[in-house]
Amino acid sequence: MKQSLILNSLLGQKDLVERYLGYSRRSLSSFSFTSIFAWQDFFQFEFKLLEDCLCVFAQNETGKFLYLPPLGKDVSSDVIEACFGMMEDVNRGSGVTRIENVTAEQLPLFPTDKYKCDLRGHEYCYDREDIALLKGNAYKPKRSSYNHFVGHYQHRYIPYSDEMITECLDLYQRWADGRRRAHPEDIYTHMLDENRTVHETVLRHCQPLGLTGRVVMVDGKIKAYTFGHEVNRDMFCVLFEISDLDVKGLSVYVFRELCRDAGLRRYRFINAMDDFGLENIRKTKQSFHPCVLLPAYVVTKK
Repeated sequence: MKQSLILNSLLGQKDLVERYLGYSRRSLSSFSFTSIFAWQDFFQFEFKLLEDCLCVFAQNETGKFLYLPPLGKDVSSDVIEACFGMMEDVNRGSGVTRIENVTAEQLPLFPTDKYKCDLRGHEYCYDREDIALLKGNAYKPKRSSYNHFVGHYQHRYIPYSDEMITECLDLYQRWADGRRRAHPEDIYTHMLDENRTVHETVLRHCQPLGLTGRVVMVDGKIKAYTFGHEVNRDMFCVLFEISDLDVKGLSVYVFRELCRDAGLRRYRFINAMDDFGLENIRKTKQSFHPCVLLPAYVVTKK
């Protein structure tokens, strides 16, 4: 089996990863170079070419796993078996060996007599126009929140620029402190700490990653920011969205304005990612009435 190890810097792999992503039908947020790049402080990523399939491995102190299913025009059972063999050589039965972010369409690659496919969760997708318009009784509470913000605050919705990074990260810290007080569960507070690093990494590389970034200024200060990227021709992913918890209606405002943004009008769907298995996040995302829930699976060998 032909094998080639790519040894350049992570950002230098952007074109390669995006070329192989283009061979896959993709709708999950993880099928993007940004999704890989954002977690570089927590995983060492390794790119291998096996039979003209790109395999993206991630490794930390617990072991090695495949971050995405193999990417290519034709993914064979030999490629999948080779990936499991490479992981098992490192993990030696530790239980870490797995393939993350498998879509429903890719499940036929993993016959049930050999593999176990577990549902990890769902990503919440919305019709962009539904959020842009907020029409009907279902969105009445959201319209009320939006109108309250617009009627009570002097504000501007503008593109992000690099000199805004410090103010955005300060906002993240205030937001995280408020979330931590409201939801002191260990898993949630750990996620808040990790995501501070992820946000800084992404903000510092917004331009080379080709992200869409917007901020909301209230009385001359940044009170919200949101960033995202294309997943496919019809879908845009909201990578993250942070808003000042003390400004009523702001979270609805920033999500709606992003969906109304001229730069996003070519997309039919907005992917707001998953709820991390946390009830408070699930309720918030359900309140915007997703039109599709996209399942994501984890595959292990039986």
